[in-house]
Amino acid sequence: MFRHGPPRPPWRAGAPPTFPYPPPPYGTVPYFGAVAAVRPHPPPYPRAVQLQSVTAVNSDAELNLIASLLPHYTYVTVDTEYPGTVHRPAAGKRDSDLTADERYALLRANADELPIVQLGVTLCDEHGNLPVVVDYATGLHAERAWEFNFSDFDVASHRHAPQSVEFLRSQGIDFERARWCGVNSAAFADKLAAILAAPRANDRELTWVAFGGAYDMAYLVKMLGGGQPLPETREGFLARVRELLGGRVFDAKYMAEHCGRGDLRGVGLRSVAANLGVPRPIVEPPCLAGPKCLTACRIHTVLRMHVLPQDAVAGYEGIIDGLQ
Repeated sequence: MFRHGPPRPPWRAGAPPTFPYPPPPYGTVPYFGAVAAVRPHPPPYPRAVQLQSVTAVNSDAELNLIASLLPHYTYVTVDTEYPGTVHRPAAGKRDSDLTADERYALLRANADELPIVQLGVTLCDEHGNLPVVVDYATGLHAERAWEFNFSDFDVASHRHAPQSVEFLRSQGIDFERARWCGVNSAAFADKLAAILAAPRANDRELTWVAFGGAYDMAYLVKMLGGGQPLPETREGFLARVRELLGGRVFDAKYMAEHCGRGDLRGVGLRSVAANLGVPRPIVEPPCLAGPKCLTACRIHTVLRMHVLPQDAVAGYEGIIDGLQ
């Protein structure tokens, strides 16, 4: 659990809406104070954030919770972890030397061959407020974000970049444990597709966000597409993203690079967050999908609410960093 300060007290003005909540031991109830009241500004003081680790045991319960929250928290930020890249630019070429189509060809080859390891999911509303969930076991009211751990990757049988796998191990990923208790990506995709197709999820248009999101979107498309190979062309891939996810897609890295601030150009997630004054989950968080996703969500919120002119935000829709 990452803490930013004392938990926010329960909302008292009116009863929260009723949804089918998952049963114990994962019985949590969404906290809809942010929905019941109009809050045009960020909350006045920080709150606790619970980063929920998701395995096969609690996957259905947490996806049910996400489904109940989507009509009210329509900004969905994602981040992925995968076992590195095994297809790289030709010798003597850097990534910056490649055309967008060449970069997509490498992305396609890697995402088609290498399984996903983790998916971070953070929801927020139009003001940047995360859903606050009551945990019946502890009584804690905390903002909730998610980190899904998948069972697909087998170190012994799948090609991978050894240095990337060792880095993920150093950040706390137990690949052997994930093999026997992680979430099956096909089962996850079936459930997510049903959630996205449900009428209550479509009451309001979803906005999908990533930071340097080419691989993040590629793995979502791969899972939701039933594990089929990605489209052969970059244009086909972008069309597939729109088809499967619906709603709008934004890349916070591209937005930061092109917002006019020099201190946000050519730097990574942590530097962008620091230069924008975005709070970090902890001083040195693990470099994994959950914390990165939470940070990316906050970066996007600050950019669209406080850095970019409101009439300029729409111009970034559909542009994925590296594939533009």
